[in-house]
Amino acid sequence: MVLSDRDIRKALQDGRLYVDPFDDALIQPASIDLRLGSKFLIFKRTQQPFIDVRQSVDHFTESVEIDPAIPFMLHPGEFALGVTLEEIHLPADIVGRLDGKSSLGRLGLVVHSTAGFVDPGWKGRLTLELSNLANLPISLYYGMKVSQLSFMELTSPAENPYGSKSLGSKYQGQDGPMVSQFYRNYGVDSVGSAPPRKRSIDASALREWLQNSEYKGSVTLFSEALGVSLKTVEDWVYGRSKPSLKHWSQLYEATGLPEYQQLMDTKG
Repeated sequence: MVLSDRDIRKALQDGRLYVDPFDDALIQPASIDLRLGSKFLIFKRTQQPFIDVRQSVDHFTESVEIDPAIPFMLHPGEFALGVTLEEIHLPADIVGRLDGKSSLGRLGLVVHSTAGFVDPGWKGRLTLELSNLANLPISLYYGMKVSQLSFMELTSPAENPYGSKSLGSKYQGQDGPMVSQFYRNYGVDSVGSAPPRKRSIDASALREWLQNSEYKGSVTLFSEALGVSLKTVEDWVYGRSKPSLKHWSQLYEATGLPEYQQLMDTKG
């Protein structure tokens, strides 16, 4: 059952749905309009021959934040990740469906390539997969109505809503656009690049910490904060190698993860 405007307002008033910032004028007959945020991720040119889905693509992207008065220009054939201005929370018995605005689609703007489904239990802003199919650049302004979200009620609440520990939800709580975390579906053994080690760090714990940290999953920002090369930090995060002795205390101070404390104790 798709919620009508009446039901959307009631769900918002009852606290079942959360939309912030909210404006009642955004509500449509069976959906709510979502506006464009100021943050984008663009893909940089690289000499790497292909994208390996088993590896992070964080280093392929560059963050861009636009001024409210100056648009983001999406050129023909380009792809970028944007984010909604609104933060959305869904209960365990409602799913969302994200669609682009018809008027923008008629200009050649694709708002989502595949990610149109918003799971029950979702909390955070929504990443927009923006593509320009036209033969001229399209200007995208902060705060413009860029997409619409409709809501469907489940027959019963989800047993494991998005964000449940058992699911390993990759994007819960995201505040800005996030690159694909698909590589996290693969363990170190499937990548085949890490030799056997006598002592190993739980790389999944470090990845989970990074995802929920102030760095929002960005290995680049984390490496800059540590003052360690991006390649080295990537090896730690993706489980390809363990930190050298000199970095144990630095990582424990930054993350508070008990694994690094144990290593320090072992060293002592």
